[in-house]
Amino acid sequence: MSETLAIVQKFCDRMADRNAEALRPFLAPNAVYQNCGMPASEGVEAILENLAGQFAMFPDSYEYVMKNIAVNGDVVLTERLDLIKGPDGTIHGVPVMGAFVLNQGQITRWTDYWDTGLPAKMMTGQDVSSLVPSNYGGK
Repeated sequence: MSETLAIVQKFCDRMADRNAEALRPFLAPNAVYQNCGMPASEGVEAILENLAGQFAMFPDSYEYVMKNIAVNGDVVLTERLDLIKGPDGTIHGVPVMGAFVLNQGQITRWTDYWDTGLPAKMMTGQDVSSLVPSNYGGK
């Protein structure tokens, strides 16, 4: 396993801790994080604030489950399920493709691509089974 891939895997694994500050060492000071379709968070402080807000929104569950991961030099691509708990206690897996660019062992750019309307459908109990790859299931 390449060092670059291992860094991104460890970063993604740490999401389950729901501790934004613990992610600081992985991020370059001038890093940029963006969920496509939403404004970017620029700089480590803005990224940590964004993540803390996400963790607060889903205080009982927040975890990345890696389905596939690939590396090409300093770029790591992830296909994953981002797990969140709904108000009824159901754990939902949101399919996400992520692109991470590293420089000197730190993430300088992180972009996630996903259906931004899907979590709302999940949280309101809509049947989303046809919108999530069938081989993903739960965790």
